[in-house]
Amino acid sequence: MVSETVGAESALKLQERRKSWYAHVARPIQFPEPSLTLDLDSRRESTVRMFRHVHQTCVFHRENFVAANEIKHLYLVDAFLALAKIENPIALYAVARSVFELNAFLYNVQSRLLNATRSVTADNWRQVGEKFFGILIRARFATQHPAYREMLFQEGVSSARLKPFNIQQCVTQLSSEPEHRDALDRYQLLCDYVHHNLGSATTVNSGSGTSDAARSAGGGAIIGQGPMTVTQYEYPVDGKLDRSLNELAPGFLRDALACVNWLNRTPASPFSPDLVEGVTGDPLGFDILREPRGWA
Repeated sequence: MVSETVGAESALKLQERRKSWYAHVARPIQFPEPSLTLDLDSRRESTVRMFRHVHQTCVFHRENFVAANEIKHLYLVDAFLALAKIENPIALYAVARSVFELNAFLYNVQSRLLNATRSVTADNWRQVGEKFFGILIRARFATQHPAYREMLFQEGVSSARLKPFNIQQCVTQLSSEPEHRDALDRYQLLCDYVHHNLGSATTVNSGSGTSDAARSAGGGAIIGQGPMTVTQYEYPVDGKLDRSLNELAPGFLRDALACVNWLNRTPASPFSPDLVEGVTGDPLGFDILREPRGWA
């Protein structure tokens, strides 16, 4: 049984965490947009130049990927808090589903990237680097929009890298994490409320009860031959915000925190600092490069 205060308590915790998230992403920062394809042929005379090209291109794609998703994440947090404030019980489910899907997507991407880096050696760095690069391109640019796809095709991006990640597969993978073993059940619940199914239908009525008449504000009434079940409809819906918050806010807070964790764990490069230094003579592989940002 969910307590009557758990939703409000989770919303307050979310509001507190939002302060640090806002402070982190509110400061403008710029990153170069690296190429959408790797150009190793023009550098094939130098292993160091090829290595640097892969490393640097991946680093900047990773930085752009993380920065964009940090902002997307904060917009979803702000939307949830704003909808709670204006007492919109139905739209809360849509935002909760969106942050849940972001959680699953970010988990999938960082898992793929981490798995790629675990196999890298001084002998296979090119294959691993190209795989890492491909995952980042897909994570940043995958789309079903015909005009966008055509534009990216013209830039040399393959159709495989334009195929969006399957969200159901992302959710299934997320459910393997101990803190998200309920991911599949939660996703079914959120989809039922966002789609025009039973969940959303019950959220937009003010409740049902037993009465001998169904009445309208205009003075009309439908009189029954005895007690019957009557459902009341009105806008705004009365009495559903607390239920929505209790059902959603704890999970939303968990998803929002998980998004931060997955972004922090997203590797900056397919190559370890030791390998970067061994090949390029510099542990960063750049003339000037700040350390990857951490997010609390």
